[in-house]
Amino acid sequence: MLRIAEEILVLIIDSEKGGIRASLSDHSRDVVIAGAVLMDLALEQRIDTDLQQLFPVDPTPLGDDLLDSTLADICAETNYRDAAYGVTRTAARSDQIRQRALDRLVAHGILDSEENGMVFLSRLISRVRRYPPASMRATEDVEFRIMRVIFSQDIPEPRDAVIIGLAASCGVFESLLSPQELAEVQGRIDEIAQLDLIGRVVTEALRGIDPPTPRGMPARLPEEIPQAPGWPLLGNAFEMAGDLRAFLTRQYLQHGPVFRVRAFNRHYIALVGPEANNFVTNSGQNHLRSFETWRDFNTVNGGLHVLMSMDGPEHLRMRKVQADGYSPKLIESRLDDVVDITRRGIAGWPEGQAMSVLNALQRIVAEQLGVLLTGVPPRDYLDDVAAFLDVLLKTQVTRQWPALLVHLPRFQRARKRANELYKELLTVHEREAHAGGDADYIDTLINLHRTDPQFFPETDMMLAFLGPYFAGLDTSASVCSFMLHAILTHPELHAQMTAEVDSWFDNGALTVQSLRKLDVTHSIALETLRMYPIIPAIPRVVTNTFEFGGYEIPAGSHVLIGSTVAHHLPECFPDPGRFDIERYGRERAEHRRAGAFAPLGVGRHRCLGFAFAEVQIAITMATIVRETELVLERPDRPLKIKHAPLPHPAGSFRVRVVRRRGGEASERSR
Repeated sequence: MLRIAEEILVLIIDSEKGGIRASLSDHSRDVVIAGAVLMDLALEQRIDTDLQQLFPVDPTPLGDDLLDSTLADICAETNYRDAAYGVTRTAARSDQIRQRALDRLVAHGILDSEENGMVFLSRLISRVRRYPPASMRATEDVEFRIMRVIFSQDIPEPRDAVIIGLAASCGVFESLLSPQELAEVQGRIDEIAQLDLIGRVVTEALRGIDPPTPRGMPARLPEEIPQAPGWPLLGNAFEMAGDLRAFLTRQYLQHGPVFRVRAFNRHYIALVGPEANNFVTNSGQNHLRSFETWRDFNTVNGGLHVLMSMDGPEHLRMRKVQADGYSPKLIESRLDDVVDITRRGIAGWPEGQAMSVLNALQRIVAEQLGVLLTGVPPRDYLDDVAAFLDVLLKTQVTRQWPALLVHLPRFQRARKRANELYKELLTVHEREAHAGGDADYIDTLINLHRTDPQFFPETDMMLAFLGPYFAGLDTSASVCSFMLHAILTHPELHAQMTAEVDSWFDNGALTVQSLRKLDVTHSIALETLRMYPIIPAIPRVVTNTFEFGGYEIPAGSHVLIGSTVAHHLPECFPDPGRFDIERYGRERAEHRRAGAFAPLGVGRHRCLGFAFAEVQIAITMATIVRETELVLERPDRPLKIKHAPLPHPAGSFRVRVVRRRGGEASERSR
């Protein structure tokens, strides 16, 4: 059976929009989860409470990571406090408790999780209103149970009475019921909430806890937000055009999680660090919008929307449409294809000659995405598609180049070629649809256009069709390049990864189960994403005024979310300048800390293909290590990083193939 803390979480999940219900404040969410943990401990007879004190009864751990930390906390107290104190102490760990509960609910099949971190009630639960019997004793869904109780005169089960009391204490029913419905059953809710003594004490404590004042200070006027020092006229333009993550980290250490930055006449309020990541994850959908960032990008191409520029219900709907195309299950079902494509790419690498790494990996990654998602490899279109995207991002999104460059012949030629690839994709899929071929990502988009042309018009189709190529060129290929440099400059990691990869290939068929055993490879990939994040910050526009870090952030402001600043903070990742793959083991799990790890965005706009990319990067790099022995062309030269439009290794990062090492073992593993 689920814990009360898990059932409370299911109850406050918005099954249509995903995530915690928008009408429930962060404070209410934290204290109701804390209260639920205390009630779980009470039902397990580990704690008890009276009107004055909350005290331990049995200190024996339950072996449950949702409850044992709180139990240990209570048992460590020498002066027993009241229930309100226990709730407040536990609420401070609400982020960790909530994440553990979410992971368990996803594992049970009760919730579905998207790559952006949003969670929804699973289709099975929303249809049958019972928890899956395969994972636990079959039980009715919590919302179904408590609604039946409060709209009837049935005698509630003790745990249902507790859940109703907790929900009532934090305004959960205001989210679940209309005002008319709530007025009808308010007396019944109050009656049930009084049935359990310990539940009554905890819920009274919950009602008496006031929301904390942000960072111990009142909100201040926006002009009082500290300004990062800069040059006259230029402001912080040079620093922002360079290593943006490092610049924002320096300002965070000086000013805290909120400050102002300026590049020429563009002004931003920077929200950075783990505090900003947690805010965007939990409340960003109510306060931030992305449309303005991508408006010019869309306009230049005659469209209205790309996925990144959508907000609210539109964005959620389009993510769901595209989710299967970027699902990790897709690439996991075709591991052999990914390996074969990588091997063919490696076969063309000249032995003994220096070659530029990024371009070589872009070709492999783009070929993989073409075969898996679109059915049409980019072939000789690749350079033009890359140039098309590069100019668009630099002129219309990051604005590092003047907008007039889109009128020059080079860009116009690249756009023409990108449009030709789009037309080829359209033709191929229309032909295969008549032949009864299996549907893929492009087929899904075509069907969306046919069934709802107003939502997804023809003018938006080209950018959506080419999305997989765009994603691979600026994400997976760059991460693979950084990862290759990391293992070539850390021989001990290279040796560990080589041994692990050889064992994986030599054990026969490549399966999802065996893929999970690539621990070293996966940890190196995660540490690469931490050290070399390719999306250092995210621009947004404020839709509704909010308080953050002790300041008022007014509607209409342009903000910059420094999502990767936490990657280099010692409180999140001790000794952050050290490349250390032990961070990701079960004992340390530093990346699991709330707000600490956000290499590909945060909140609802987190990269849709993050989980897909993790598998793609691991398999691509495993195959490279398996097939070749590489050395740096200039081992004495530090890695040079270009930061426009997104961070990537410069062309000076070059390697040589010393020898092919796949040989007969590679043939056996085919």
